[in-house]
Amino acid sequence: MLVKQISEEDRKKLTFLGLAAIVLLGLVVYSNILHAPFVFDDYKVVLDSEAVKNVNTALRNLSNNNTRYLVDISFALNYAAGGVKPFGYHLVNNLIHVANALLVYWLVILTFQTPAMSNVRLSGKFIAFASAFVFVSHPIQTQAVTYVSQRFASMATLFYLLSMIMYVKSSLVTIEKAEDRSHRYDAKNLALYGISLVSAVFAMKSKEIAFTLPVMIMLYEFSFFRASAFYKNRRQRVKRFLYLLPLLLTVLIIPLSMMDFAKPVENFAEHITATSRDTHNISRLDYLLTEFRVIVTYLRLLVFPLKQSIDYTYPVFHSFMQLQIFLSFLLLLTIFSLGIYLFYRSRSSSPGLRLIAFGIFWFFATLSVESSIIPIRDIIFEHRLYLPSVGFFIAVIASIEYFIRGPKAKISLVIVCVAILSVSTYNRNKIWQDPQILWEDVLDKFPTNVRAHNALGVIYKNDSKYDKAVEQFQKILTINSEYPLAYYNLGDIRLKLGDYEGAIKYFKKALTLKLSHNFYLDTLTSLAIAYSEMGDSQNAVANFEEAIILYPAVVSPYNNLGRQYIKMGEADLAIQVLEKGLRIRETPHLYYNLALAYDLKNDKAKSELMKQKAMRMMN
Repeated sequence: MLVKQISEEDRKKLTFLGLAAIVLLGLVVYSNILHAPFVFDDYKVVLDSEAVKNVNTALRNLSNNNTRYLVDISFALNYAAGGVKPFGYHLVNNLIHVANALLVYWLVILTFQTPAMSNVRLSGKFIAFASAFVFVSHPIQTQAVTYVSQRFASMATLFYLLSMIMYVKSSLVTIEKAEDRSHRYDAKNLALYGISLVSAVFAMKSKEIAFTLPVMIMLYEFSFFRASAFYKNRRQRVKRFLYLLPLLLTVLIIPLSMMDFAKPVENFAEHITATSRDTHNISRLDYLLTEFRVIVTYLRLLVFPLKQSIDYTYPVFHSFMQLQIFLSFLLLLTIFSLGIYLFYRSRSSSPGLRLIAFGIFWFFATLSVESSIIPIRDIIFEHRLYLPSVGFFIAVIASIEYFIRGPKAKISLVIVCVAILSVSTYNRNKIWQDPQILWEDVLDKFPTNVRAHNALGVIYKNDSKYDKAVEQFQKILTINSEYPLAYYNLGDIRLKLGDYEGAIKYFKKALTLKLSHNFYLDTLTSLAIAYSEMGDSQNAVANFEEAIILYPAVVSPYNNLGRQYIKMGEADLAIQVLEKGLRIRETPHLYYNLALAYDLKNDKAKSELMKQKAMRMMN
């Protein structure tokens, strides 16, 4: 009775205050990470990326089989605005997260306006607000928000949700116009549909998880619009399918983006197989079996977000009959079957159960890209829960609304949960403020995690605590004697200490092992520097030249070779190489070294000009 006494104007005010509270909560719980440093893959994705350092370069990368094109552009814009200061990157991530929480609210509100849910005796406002509050405050989201390079997950989710919402809005407008057939698809309808289509494309060009978007749109259509006038007869059903067809065809964007059409047609099958896996160290079957257990871990983290980690040490399972895998499969099958049962029960009675079922299907569908038969190097990562958590939270909150009758009990339960989650998120973010504490936290939970030992060793190395650093790298070699980064870092320490022969030994060992492109370049460069410091100019030049051959579009090898020629007194060769580097991208380092080369030639005018250009770029 109390709700009916609230005027429409007061309802709008309360809604506005609720949405403002979502925004405020999202900003507060992440307020302590705005100045947190870059960690882990942030260096590779942001700091060491040539594309990110130039907006025009990032824009030109559309045709380079880049399925994460838009996020790279966003990083490039961050770099253009604030360089390598973390504040801007964290602020954008935080704003995206808050926007996603608002989109979760909007999606639920619109769902209660669909034909299947418009007459359901459930509080759409409660489910919408509660789902958004839990989404924005849950600590499992920290890795997708606080971890700068995982903007891929949050930005893909942003466009994923926006596409869904605009599609629903468009369909609701179509329902409103259904009686006037001549104006069924008016300008507003088509504009909303166009935004949905563009957002779908943007989602696909943000991260591969968006591959499931057309599937979810079809599932939403079947779940919530099938009772509408669209499906009165076969002709209308065909029209509706044709209307949705462009959205469904966006499913081709990611596979086509990953294809190299320069390869011969007969090699397409081989190329598809290669691009549909991230690693060959685990078979598709073993990865699938392991993911049964991983998804159970994900569920545990969503319910009880304890023992979180930026990096996990997780076993690979090889048999379906292993007890952990068999029980995990039974649990997941039970939950999925429950979704099917709730959906079919909602068709005859209790239509409110349909939203719970849809949330369950959303969770499994959106996890399928990274937790199925596509082997990924890292078996488990918390940021992979960011998009699936939307369905999980909606299903849980809808269940609370359905099964708990007392409004005070429901609201109190959500408030207590959000308060606990918010405190947990704020405290979890404290760990991200200091990389050393972050990696020590990993080792407290997973003592044999070699990446954590390596990251901690690098921190000690950068602080000139070489004994502690060597201890960490040696621990790695007792766990995995073929871990290349341990050899690279041991070599780097020997280089810093002036033991050039020892450094060369470690660098050569690292080059025989599997290294990423960036670390191979770093190792090759460090090996050349070690030779240069020993006075072995021939080997130094040879390794710098090899780096240019292997990485012709990267500026640093040209700069390094130019410096080596300057050291050797070869001014003309230095100028030639440094100018080649400038044709790729202008940097102050290249101009500064050009000034040194012109000094060797006693060309004071050109030297001064190069110094001025270097200073202008630095300022």
